[in-house]
Amino acid sequence: MANTHALRDAALAKAKASRDADLADLVEELRIPSVSTLPERRDDCIRNAEWLRDRMVALGMKVEIVDVIKDGNPVVVADWNGRPGKPHLTIYGHYDVQPPDPMDEWKSPPFEPEVRNGHLYARGCADNKGNHMATLKAVEHLFAAGGPPVNLRFLIEGEEEVSGESLKRYLRANGSKLKTDSVLIWDGGFDEADNPTLGTALRGILYVELHASGAAVDLHSGMYGGVAPNPINTLALVLGELKDRNGHITIPGFYDDVRRPSDEELADWKKKDEHYVRMIQKVTGARALEGESGFLGIERTGSRPTLDANGIIGGFTGVGEKTVIPARAMAKVSMRLVPDQDWKAILSSLEKYVNTLTTPGVEIKVKLLGSAPPVVCDVNHSAANALRSAYSEAFGKETALVRSGGSIPVSLDFQEAVGAPLMISGIPQADDAVHSPNEHLAIDHYHTGIEAIIRFICKLGE
Repeated sequence: MANTHALRDAALAKAKASRDADLADLVEELRIPSVSTLPERRDDCIRNAEWLRDRMVALGMKVEIVDVIKDGNPVVVADWNGRPGKPHLTIYGHYDVQPPDPMDEWKSPPFEPEVRNGHLYARGCADNKGNHMATLKAVEHLFAAGGPPVNLRFLIEGEEEVSGESLKRYLRANGSKLKTDSVLIWDGGFDEADNPTLGTALRGILYVELHASGAAVDLHSGMYGGVAPNPINTLALVLGELKDRNGHITIPGFYDDVRRPSDEELADWKKKDEHYVRMIQKVTGARALEGESGFLGIERTGSRPTLDANGIIGGFTGVGEKTVIPARAMAKVSMRLVPDQDWKAILSSLEKYVNTLTTPGVEIKVKLLGSAPPVVCDVNHSAANALRSAYSEAFGKETALVRSGGSIPVSLDFQEAVGAPLMISGIPQADDAVHSPNEHLAIDHYHTGIEAIIRFICKLGE
């Protein structure tokens, strides 16, 4: 144990001395526009995977870039087994990022990182490059101090933002070869009260497009208005019907399998909810909050399912006038699902339901874009306790146990194929504008996060 303490102290000293270099490496990765949803950015995604590979090889890890699916984005797999008989830790992250749109709302170019007021601004700095670079730099400093006290594996994918299949298939095909004692799903963040978190559950996701078609061609709204079917009008009606004014989702059977929170969870949430709602309103800048009536704010963002329209396209959207009734329109709709909802059953019900909501002359087809089931995590194990202790030492704060409203599609595959306990956490703060313009990361959080991971890995080695 004394040797582990000495290793920890040496690695922490190297981290403190390397802060400028550690930030420079994050900035370098952030310059790679690895947007997975845009086909024209696939070469950039591959370049990012190679960038990570080169840094892991330099540490002495055995690294390969695995192409699982043709035209998919590869998985970076890095292994180091230099501590026989010691625990094994797997670290997950993703190198792909969301599109930066709308561009005109960025104060600095999204792929030209800029430091302002102690924060680094760039697409992906919080989700997920700042996260996975913190773990990589922690391991780098442990190697420099004499070598990590545990065996390590990195699995970093390039399709998290598009609910891709590459890592899922890799885990399912190689689960028996990927045995590990614990998995750090390093894609979370701090809560609205600025406490580190450990996820007890993740919402799943069902993401679809509704494609509405009417007449064979676009039509003049003066000559045909009043008789021609209008797909935009119909989509607006359908979207309005899918969720009522009280936030209740109307898809038949949608709530049938929703698991009720425990009495202990509800009691804890009631104590925190007033402060939580105030923080949410401050972080979002919204004039008022909405959602299902009769439920706490914490419930609505973590343990209740949701449905939201994410975009709608159709007709003429340019500057000026063009009075057209469009032949086609499309809306993107996401549903966040909670234990024990089944996305396949909900998709089937949605497909039938929209056909009852459409108007004469308009056909609506549902296209599946992505899906992931909800996940429940046990946090009562030694690795989770080590992480909580490391957070307390590095940040001086206790860890909050939370149900995350977001989705990490590959989490269930880790549970079922690898079979190890999960820890879902991360270092971004709640107001870091993840997925939004001007995404940012507190530079001090990045450096303190590196120190927390060093402490965590050393505690595992004890």
